[in-house]
Amino acid sequence: MLLAGVGEVMTAVAGEVADGFVCHGFTTERYLREVTLPALALGRSRAGADLAGYEVSGQPLVATATTPEAMDAAIRGVREQIAFYGSTPAYRPVLDLHGWGELSDTLHQLSVQGRWNEMGGLIDDDVLNAFAVVDAPDRVAGTLLRRFGDVMTRMSLYLPYESDPEIGARIAADVHSATSSVIEDRDTRR
Repeated sequence: MLLAGVGEVMTAVAGEVADGFVCHGFTTERYLREVTLPALALGRSRAGADLAGYEVSGQPLVATATTPEAMDAAIRGVREQIAFYGSTPAYRPVLDLHGWGELSDTLHQLSVQGRWNEMGGLIDDDVLNAFAVVDAPDRVAGTLLRRFGDVMTRMSLYLPYESDPEIGARIAADVHSATSSVIEDRDTRR
């Protein structure tokens, strides 16, 4: 059984009682390493276990495309998704860790006022790049693996915009190929 969470308490509970954890798409590498993993480790220790063999599944946000126009649309879609999640008070700790707590307040207020179209414009490049991999399709897999490969045991791409399915399939194949060769290399050294 897998459980999902964002906050420390639910994450620790997942570590204690579940076989794995599903990371919310609204996370950053820093939050994952500084908050999520320690909370999971705490939960695992309560269960008399550690994180070895524990599944950590994630959906990293990705903005990618092969043309400048499509890339602009991808980035806009990801900014809007970050803004939507950032407007949720329960997710404020992710922004707080980076010193962006006031952004959460502003986004929440705009959401209450129904001003959804304005919210994506508040997500600057620093916030965008903390939450998402923004790169050309042939470089996305490498960036995903550098940021999350030692933490996530399973990944699926989070593409909150209209995208070419071939690009997603190619990225998935690149990640699979890179991780398969790491596993093969590790197995040959045993």
